[in-house]
Amino acid sequence: MVVMSELVGTIGTGPGCSWSDLPGDLLESVLARLPVPDRFRFPAVCTAWWSAASALQPRAVPVPSPWLMLPFDPTARRRRGGGTSSEEARFLSLSDGRAYAVPQPAPAISDRLCVGSSPAGWLVTADAASELHLLNPLTGAQVPLPPPDTLPFVHASRDADGRVVSYSLRCCFADDEGDEAATVLVPPESFAPDRLRYELYEKAILVSAPREGHTAAPGSGGYAVMLICQPLSRIAIARAGDTTWTLLDTPSRRWADAVRASSTASAGERQLVYAMDSAGRVEAWDVDVTADTTPTRKAIAPPCCCCSGRACSMSAACSRYLVELSPGRLLQVHRLRDAAHAQYAWEPRPEHVGYTTVAAEFFELIGGRWAPVDSTNGRAGILAGRALFLGKNASLCVPVDDCPELRGNCVYFTDDGPWSHDRCREVAPDVGVLDLADGSYRSPRGAARDLLWKWPPPVWVFPSCAVN
Repeated sequence: MVVMSELVGTIGTGPGCSWSDLPGDLLESVLARLPVPDRFRFPAVCTAWWSAASALQPRAVPVPSPWLMLPFDPTARRRRGGGTSSEEARFLSLSDGRAYAVPQPAPAISDRLCVGSSPAGWLVTADAASELHLLNPLTGAQVPLPPPDTLPFVHASRDADGRVVSYSLRCCFADDEGDEAATVLVPPESFAPDRLRYELYEKAILVSAPREGHTAAPGSGGYAVMLICQPLSRIAIARAGDTTWTLLDTPSRRWADAVRASSTASAGERQLVYAMDSAGRVEAWDVDVTADTTPTRKAIAPPCCCCSGRACSMSAACSRYLVELSPGRLLQVHRLRDAAHAQYAWEPRPEHVGYTTVAAEFFELIGGRWAPVDSTNGRAGILAGRALFLGKNASLCVPVDDCPELRGNCVYFTDDGPWSHDRCREVAPDVGVLDLADGSYRSPRGAARDLLWKWPPPVWVFPSCAVN
């Protein structure tokens, strides 16, 4: 390992010494600095190194930079003469521009849609039956989440063997004052099991990651997941041991994004989550991971559109994100896209419309109000020394000082535009790096060929080798 040699220099090269004689604390320090592929190789060197890796794993050492989970290559299965490729996921490492294949547990990763990810290394995935799972794609650890039909507006029709054959999604709610005359009623719409996930799941936020030995018992504090879901972009929560989803709000609010506060990442059983609705209002939700109680809420920012004229004119292709720039410092990001119609002589069908990111606008929460901020000055701009990773599954700010392979004052996007089941199988995904200084937008290094494939939509993964 080149990295290992650079870190320990000549230690262990003298007479009578070997690599296995290195002190345990030094081995742990080395392991914490290795890239992900070398972390997998580390325990296989000798017993002493295996022991050092086992001692460090439960602490979930952060990985310097994210990976990009690449779309599935449908030709790989034919080349291998079977279905083994569906049991692997391929990840692009931004540090070396190489793709790595990692075996995955059932159900097949090629049939899953990712709706959330966590800096602790976990993904929230929806399989072909629209069932949600927590998945650590590096270790293979997996935790099932409550079924979708435990949400009050989802009904499952099952056959004689108990298999779901269809879902119906309805919208029938009274207003906040309980006025029955003001009840909103929309006839239920039916979906095949694999189609519900596109209509129901907006975004999942991992409030607390599963821990070893704490993934199922009620009140164990094993995990908590908040889900922004349709209809009406409501928020639901599930904790370890829950068999159902619990709605947390009223239908008068339409939530656009949410992010766990970094200041509570290690705060134990209480976690803080910032949630932003479509009007720009922000609330802080105090979540008790161990107790089946409703999170307390505190208003942080009042309603404010804060869109520029350009963003409003592109509202059909404008996505909003809530980002914590540093502890307690909130940023609202607007992603602007243009539709690519040039290759058509006529207006194409919606599922054939491709989008390309052209700009991003930033608004910082200052004194309880959203204020536009500069994003073009690489040294003094809002993202000086930072990179943003944004997409349907994650909103995260990463300092580049610890990640030399990342570029400061840049936004790393994955596709989360107005896509449907049909579009994301027809149109190349909008995935790339936006340089705020010059406005250039390009694919991540090493990803251009893989992005010719379209399914599953590529997402950012924050890998962790911790055994959970």
